Amino acid sequence: MYNRLKEIYGDSLVRRSMPDDFQKYEWFYGPTNDYIGIEKSELGEKDMLLLAAFMERASQVQFDMSSTENWWHSLLYANEYSAPDHPYPPQMHCRFIHFHFVDAFQHKEDWKEALTAFFETPIELIWENATSGVLVEVFPKNHKPEESPPYSDIIDTTASDFYSNVKLFIGSSRSIDENAKFAFDWEKKCFDLSRLSQKKMAIHTFEQAIPYLVTGQLEPELVTQFKQQFGPVLEEDQELLQSIKVFIENNLNVSLTAKKLFMHRNSLQYRIDKFSERTGIDIKNFQGALAAYLALIILETEK
Repeated sequence: MYNRLKEIYGDSLVRRSMPDDFQKYEWFYGPTNDYIGIEKSELGEKDMLLLAAFMERASQVQFDMSSTENWWHSLLYANEYSAPDHPYPPQMHCRFIHFHFVDAFQHKEDWKEALTAFFETPIELIWENATSGVLVEVFPKNHKPEESPPYSDIIDTTASDFYSNVKLFIGSSRSIDENAKFAFDWEKKCFDLSRLSQKKMAIHTFEQAIPYLVTGQLEPELVTQFKQQFGPVLEEDQELLQSIKVFIENNLNVSLTAKKLFMHRNSLQYRIDKFSERTGIDIKNFQGALAAYLALIILETEK
């Protein structure tokens, strides 16, 4: 589609991750999760009707940012830290909650309004593009809320009220300074990797991403040797592998795992013994469970 439009509008057409000049361009959300801008001088009434028939028009009000939002956007996405314009007193800290929508999301203001009900402290919603961005939760350094925001409820509300699926990565509390950019980039990398590796998971954390970060750094030769040793033993029984992975993720609790897998605990125990017999790894202790979990992730990622 973009190439066909380029043939028609030539240099009057641009493509951006975010719209940037509403005075000059009319902006539309394109089919490849970006925005297509066309100079207003090149568009007539029929052009607008035709373009709106197969692309969603983007309005300026969706992208207007407050001074605080502009400060965060400059810091996180342009790496520009402005100390004189710092919007918070020194005792304030923040947490980055990264988000990613499966499809382009257009109801930005309405979603922010809905999100404020889940937080005790102020939040800022900073968008990177049409599908991704970060929610910045701001609070005093010693602030200890009685309970964490119900992230699962945020996901459910987004699905029920906005008919959109969103994934979250819950970052850690930190000070608001020039180093916040490094923490943001690190968490974003963890989220990208965890989201691609655990596609069915909606809420991601650093702890969950660590095994994928570790196994992702292994040299190809080591991965090949590992697959040759364990692959033939494990890959023939995917149901067994899934059971063991869920068992480890549920803190080696047989009863809880059996309940989640909708199976009898004796059946699960049989699978645990079967796995240990085939691999020689005793997953009933921490070291064995860690080794098995990393092994499963390597095979899962390679597959």
